[in-house]
Amino acid sequence: MIRPLANRRFLVTRPENQSDRLAALLQDAGATPLLAPMIAIGEAADPAALDAVLHRLDDFDLAVFVSPTALDQVGQRIRHWPAELAAAVIGPASRERARELGILDVLCPDNRYDSEGLLELPSLQRMEGRRVVLFRGNAGRELLADSLTARGAQVEIVEAYRRLPPTMAREALAAMLAEDCDGVIVTSSEAVQNLFSMSDEALTRKLRGSLFFASHPAIADTARRQGVASVFTTAAGDAGIVASLIECFAGSQASPSASAPATPAPIPASTPKNHPPARPSSAAGRSRPRWTSQLLWALVGAALAIGVASLLQQGRRQDIGGEMDGRLSLLETRLRALSVGEQRDGGRMSQLDTQLAGINHSISELNAQQADLQALYGSIAGDQEETLLADAELTLSLASQQLQLTGNVGAALAALYRLDERLAGHDKPRLMALRRALARDLDALKRVPWIDYVGLSAKIDSLAGNVDKLPLVVDATSAEDAADRGTTQASGLLGEFSRALGALVSIRRIDQPDPVLLAPQQALYLREQVKLRLLNARLALLQRDEVTFRRDLAATEQAMRKHFDTRAKPVIATLATLRELQMAQPAQALPTPVDSLNAARDARRKASREDVK
Repeated sequence: MIRPLANRRFLVTRPENQSDRLAALLQDAGATPLLAPMIAIGEAADPAALDAVLHRLDDFDLAVFVSPTALDQVGQRIRHWPAELAAAVIGPASRERARELGILDVLCPDNRYDSEGLLELPSLQRMEGRRVVLFRGNAGRELLADSLTARGAQVEIVEAYRRLPPTMAREALAAMLAEDCDGVIVTSSEAVQNLFSMSDEALTRKLRGSLFFASHPAIADTARRQGVASVFTTAAGDAGIVASLIECFAGSQASPSASAPATPAPIPASTPKNHPPARPSSAAGRSRPRWTSQLLWALVGAALAIGVASLLQQGRRQDIGGEMDGRLSLLETRLRALSVGEQRDGGRMSQLDTQLAGINHSISELNAQQADLQALYGSIAGDQEETLLADAELTLSLASQQLQLTGNVGAALAALYRLDERLAGHDKPRLMALRRALARDLDALKRVPWIDYVGLSAKIDSLAGNVDKLPLVVDATSAEDAADRGTTQASGLLGEFSRALGALVSIRRIDQPDPVLLAPQQALYLREQVKLRLLNARLALLQRDEVTFRRDLAATEQAMRKHFDTRAKPVIATLATLRELQMAQPAQALPTPVDSLNAARDARRKASREDVK
């Protein structure tokens, strides 16, 4: 198994609850992760407010999570996510965590994994009237909330967790960096700041000389502002970070160095003590020059140097061969992965082609259905216009008959106003003549003086009902005579003298005749006759017969003055009401909507001719 990051050590600064997957991927690649969380995650400052929002998730149209930690905190407090509620996340890790929570509709940018990339999604451009809940930590960026609010959304910000300073001791961090550390992995600008904040001068120098791997350009800029010289921007996501590390360290694998054998030092020749020196055999032997021995030693040294060089070259060849084998195996692995990816992409392309063909077929069917619907709508629109004109003609005919029979101007005005409202919803040239004629008829009806026929009829009915209670003149005279007799009897002698004098002298008014003495049965007939006169006057009012109306009221008034006690208050009130009724003018020349009726009939005939053509 190829482990491209073997013998490598990396400092991981992610929070403790987010570093497990990255650490596992590093271990699979052969590296040793050094976990140094530079951000501690705490519970929200107001858990009750968070729970209250989670209980009314159905009130929102979109939920936005700024980090996987926000998803973790929400996932611990909720059992079932609403199926209709979509979620928007920033990176691949958050997208995977959202799907683990059961969120079906997840929005995530494809290239740029930050707030700016999320705001570039097409589905977040038009947010008018949409309700959005934003789950984030304390003191987060306001970019998402402000941008969504500016686009018309109603944003509610909820604190799901708190970012706290790291709890790791400085000594533990120094111990990790004291050993061989090939790089520092940072995924948050706040983690970079906390890392340098807790470091002393020596540790800061150590950090500035280390290689930093940042998952975003903004985080890399934060590291450079802290004085880090070597900053490498990785791909987004845990898998992207590990892939970037493998790419960075692909050409600098550690290889064992071949140790060269030690060159032995020359040992001078010595003569043994127990043996005497050999005697020279000849004079030539005695006179051999000294340079021959030096040449011999030089040849021996050159041979040793060539042997050492050949051994070193052989070791280097072996190292180069091993390194080449490792690179070739890595390339083969990548080629296999690429071939698998190409096959997978080929399968996806075939599926997409199939789906595209189905979509094109569906579009063609929709176009055909749209054409059918347009044709149907045209026929329905024509039928609807014909129906509207027929209703208008019927309404105008009824209003004209109502005016002629009952003279009810209010009912006719109400009918014409309703017809005008219906015509206002159909802006067609053919109806303009009808609308102009209808406006003229409305103005003519509004200029007619208002007569309350119902109120006048009610007054007449009230008078007829009170006739039985009105006192007659005969009844008033009898009561006065009885009172006079009682007074005379009470006066004694003076009363007798008054009666005698009254028998001799009688004083009467000659300008008015004496009231007619009526029997009880005749009084009943008189009252019924007055009632009949009033009822005839009411019928004449409803029929707009002004002559009969005035004649019956005059006859009623004459009977009242002749047979009823005009000094009584009920009779006085009745006479006043009769005079008020006689001032009314029930017979008026009412206009009729003839122009509107003719315009409706003309428009209907034109529509019929066009349909025939």
